[in-house]
Amino acid sequence: MCRIEAIPNEASPLAEQARALFRLYYEFLQATKSCGTHLPKLDDEITTLPTAYSGNGGDVLLALVDDQPAACIAYRATRDSQTCDIKRLFVHPDYRGHRLSHALVTDVLARAKARNFARAILDTDTITMPAAHALYLALGFKEYRRQDNLTYLELDLTLPDR
Repeated sequence: MCRIEAIPNEASPLAEQARALFRLYYEFLQATKSCGTHLPKLDDEITTLPTAYSGNGGDVLLALVDDQPAACIAYRATRDSQTCDIKRLFVHPDYRGHRLSHALVTDVLARAKARNFARAILDTDTITMPAAHALYLALGFKEYRRQDNLTYLELDLTLPDR
């Protein structure tokens, strides 16, 4: 059984579980040389989870399967307070194939819409993360820019059924 929890603060036991998944995500990015792998602030971000997101109008969400940390995602407001930036979608390899990515992205979109964001943006590496890219397209995201393997996508949250 899967449940999705927002990380309430840095001291929460859920925060430590999310940190472990964020570290695995970072190791994946380094191993695949995905998204340029130049993520100098990620170490600080991991250490202070969920502050970089919850302090900016968003959340870090953790998917738990039978109370075990299985996947994570985060979102936050951009400089344009009408837009949220979705980041760090990662599913632990042991839990892939269980639609956790779909559940997390859908949950983020519902939360973003409830917080009156008009638009969601994200980026993904189409070579090393083809399943994520396909998921975003299936959920209605549209590509608006490409740079090498990196694709930038957006979704209008003001449309019905988003």
